[in-house]
Amino acid sequence: MDKSSKKKPYSQYNPAIIKQLKHKYGLTTQFIGQSLRGDRNSDTSIKICEDYKQMEREINKTLQKL
Repeated sequence: MDKSSKKKPYSQYNPAIIKQLKHKYGLTTQFIGQSLRGDRNSDTSIKICEDYKQMEREINKTLQKL
């Protein structure tokens, strides 16, 4: 199965969330992008994906309240 069809293009990720993840984990933007796309699957990568989803949900909740 082709993984590329499941991957989300980097440009569609929220840059503010990526910046926060970079600051939180002290990792490169490239590694965070690879983790979100599924190219990496370490424990840290899994945590990054979970944190990204949580932050995205919180942002969307806040925007809906406006």
